[in-house]
Amino acid sequence: MTETVAASWIAPFAHALDRYDQPDSVSALLAAIGSVARFHVALSVVHRKNGGPSYVFDTFSGPRAKRAVQLFIAGTYLLNPFYNAYLAGLPAGIYLMRDLAPDQYLDSDLYRGLDIRRHEDEELGYRTHGWPEGMEELLIAMDLPGGEMAEISLSRIRSEGGFDEASIARLREAHPMIAAIFRRLWAHLSRSENTPQARPIDHLFSDFGRDLLSPREREVALLILKGHSSESISYHLGISIATVKTHRQKLYAKLNLSTQQELFSTFLRSLNL
Repeated sequence: MTETVAASWIAPFAHALDRYDQPDSVSALLAAIGSVARFHVALSVVHRKNGGPSYVFDTFSGPRAKRAVQLFIAGTYLLNPFYNAYLAGLPAGIYLMRDLAPDQYLDSDLYRGLDIRRHEDEELGYRTHGWPEGMEELLIAMDLPGGEMAEISLSRIRSEGGFDEASIARLREAHPMIAAIFRRLWAHLSRSENTPQARPIDHLFSDFGRDLLSPREREVALLILKGHSSESISYHLGISIATVKTHRQKLYAKLNLSTQQELFSTFLRSLNL
């Protein structure tokens, strides 16, 4: 990267640093990020291992997209590829969502439950009603004190180039600046009386089906919900595909279900969503 290009970042990032404790802190940070790589919509949350995420900001418009954000904060984050990668020790950095998602993420029915429909020309095969079509998602992961991790999700229209290698490379170079400013912004927001409190419901995920299913059947059910195929479940649990299918048939019978959609709906009801 040339010194001229890098120097063009100085002013917007310096401005964002100056404004981290002001009402326009979020817009200043997003403007700085936009000077490095173009995007169309953004969402940010802070994840923790002992509770739900805290909402930071979003730039979505329309009631359906806003409802999807609300459901994500309320409980469906438990199925999110980024959150599960964080639990598995994801390092801070820049990631494309498609690189973190399990092999059959959409077949978890997460997106059907959030009023999202499948589209074959989408990056992951889905689109939420009310959101721009043909989006590619990039994630900025930032370490926070206490083992928490902040996520800034950026989405860009694929027909306009998506996130090309040059944009990703620039974001990786800018990551230390983005993270430093975000940490100051988040520390300021955390002191505010208006900061949303996390909802500690992770135990509901691990407890799902506890009264009816065997430990192995619950493991299979949760991997299905997260979007893993039978082949992926076989790999993760070290069992044969035939055994996975047997566990799947048994857990469906015990829960009185016949489809994966019904499994997801039952899971949502267990979260009171």
